[in-house]
Amino acid sequence: MVLRIASILIVLVACQSKSSPLPAPPASEEVSADVRARGAALIGELKRSLVGAVTKAMEQGLPAAIATCHTQAPALTAAVAREGATIGRATRKPRNPSNAATGWQADALSQFEGALAAGKPLAGQTFVRRLPGGRAAYAEPLVVQELCVTCHGAKLAPEVHAEIAARYPDDRATGYAVGDLRGVAWVELPAN
Repeated sequence: MVLRIASILIVLVACQSKSSPLPAPPASEEVSADVRARGAALIGELKRSLVGAVTKAMEQGLPAAIATCHTQAPALTAAVAREGATIGRATRKPRNPSNAATGWQADALSQFEGALAAGKPLAGQTFVRRLPGGRAAYAEPLVVQELCVTCHGAKLAPEVHAEIAARYPDDRATGYAVGDLRGVAWVELPAN
């Protein structure tokens, strides 16, 4: 009987440890310069493609730019992701709920918020972390530019507000000023 109870306890402990998630590697675990460079290149490409598409759409008016963001941003983001990389944008105040910052992306955002609170400029700042399974995380801050406040600012034109409300009924992505931290552009790269 004692042997049977001991066997059951051993099985329960073994199963419990197998089902527990692996702890995340420490943030300080080194990520190679090549991985950092690849992350920076992909995020640069994403930023250029999104700004280019929105700028071009603005020629047709602000509602057209919002429509472009709504329909083209996911496709443009997917087009940048290749060779096992995943890429996106994350924020604490999402327009699209799927862009809510969670996990390591929230950690990256916290790092940038801390830097900003300490009076450090965000230009040139990056976040890197080795993830479970050897993948690498890389993020850069998204800082609000003049173009951004048209749709993310504190005062929106009535037609902009109406278009955002129609496409994003749960929008939380307004109230920003030039220079504010909007969120992060992030990429996860395969193990190397």
